Amino acid sequence: MLALLGTLLLAGCDFRSVDVGQPREQSPRTSAPPPDISQMGGEWVVITTGTGKKGDKVASSWYLLRFREDSTAKLLWVTPGHYARERVSYTQEGGVVTLQGAVEAPQVNGVPFRLGSGETMLASIPGIGGGENLSFTHRSIGWPYVHWLLIFAGLAAAFLMWRQWKWFTPIVCGLGIVVMSFYWINESGVTSVFRWVKLYTLVVSIWFFWFVRYTPLHKYKWMRFLVAAILAVNILEAVEVDFTSGYLPNLLNGAAGILNILAITRWNGIGPNRTGVRDLVWPGQAVLWIIAYDIWNVTFSYLNFNEYTSNSMALNLVPTLIALWIPGVWVAARGTTLGFFYLYLFTFSVFVMEKGFVPIPINETSALVVASASFAINLVLCALVWNWKLFQRGPAWLNFGQYRHAEHIEGVHDSIHVGLDTIPAMADYPPAKPKAEEAPTSATAAG
Repeated sequence: MLALLGTLLLAGCDFRSVDVGQPREQSPRTSAPPPDISQMGGEWVVITTGTGKKGDKVASSWYLLRFREDSTAKLLWVTPGHYARERVSYTQEGGVVTLQGAVEAPQVNGVPFRLGSGETMLASIPGIGGGENLSFTHRSIGWPYVHWLLIFAGLAAAFLMWRQWKWFTPIVCGLGIVVMSFYWINESGVTSVFRWVKLYTLVVSIWFFWFVRYTPLHKYKWMRFLVAAILAVNILEAVEVDFTSGYLPNLLNGAAGILNILAITRWNGIGPNRTGVRDLVWPGQAVLWIIAYDIWNVTFSYLNFNEYTSNSMALNLVPTLIALWIPGVWVAARGTTLGFFYLYLFTFSVFVMEKGFVPIPINETSALVVASASFAINLVLCALVWNWKLFQRGPAWLNFGQYRHAEHIEGVHDSIHVGLDTIPAMADYPPAKPKAEEAPTSATAAG
């Protein structure tokens, strides 16, 4: 502790300091007023299209500028494989601002940033992550953090309404989608193909979950498999982006996504429970799988859509906390909250992203460390799952090796299809041994 305090004290020393008892030489002061743009406060952001290692447009990029009264500006620039965080100088002549002195992002030097009407600023930035006539949005420094809390609360409320109100899905994801699709096509401003595909995949998923809850669909084995398959397909969509990006951290996280898919297990227990709200539950899903998924998913955003990272944190934290409160509902909470967020994103794109994202620091080292952690935990998860599948051995405290199906699903003996256990590599549990008086029921269910 003493060594730490000494280090901090020494860090505050400056060889240019003088004795306070000695008169200091007066330096001439200029009366030049600070640049007008610094008086506006806040910061200016723009989100652009990013590219992978081979130039494929699969990710995003963003710039953030914060102008100070001393004619210096804070510059952040993030795009896959390239990161900048530095202090630069600037000048302002009328409505034109010019940056100088950028070392990590030299493409902005000498570029005219033209103040437009309202709170916009236009600039054409060459090179990777740039573009013609990029429109910078002015925003408050503190608002993104307030917005994050509102997203967190809003997503939790949206899931609880979806859970309690049967007609929430038909109204919001039925009539609402039909009406809003015309608006999104013309006004959303979302250009990422990945996000368009994701939007309608999620809408279909929400509807599918609704049918599973309120129709006899849950009695079919293919339905239970399809719920898990939808989850796997969503992971694969992101894995493709990581592999296309091609940088080492992306490749590591893409591999982590594959391991996460291979660790999906116990899907035979999926179905509605017997409570009044008919929750769609996955009662045998391991808590470690959820944690590994969260880490992988946030890492995916961090590396490819960095401006989306703060939103990704909220989107993963909400269903995880809900699943700890209402056991087994993670897959329903994750699918619905993500879907509702995308409806919000496409309807108020600039407000959610340019004005609302929290800048998360990133560089080459942090990208590699985070991706390595994602790969490591998913490797451990996959090893534990397959050790259980093949040898029925696993640590109980991680929810492996436990019988955790708390709800009986109508038409399915013992909450699982014991016929699947004849394939050792696919068995979620050792083959069930029904009691003699239950044998006919078991045979019927297994068939």
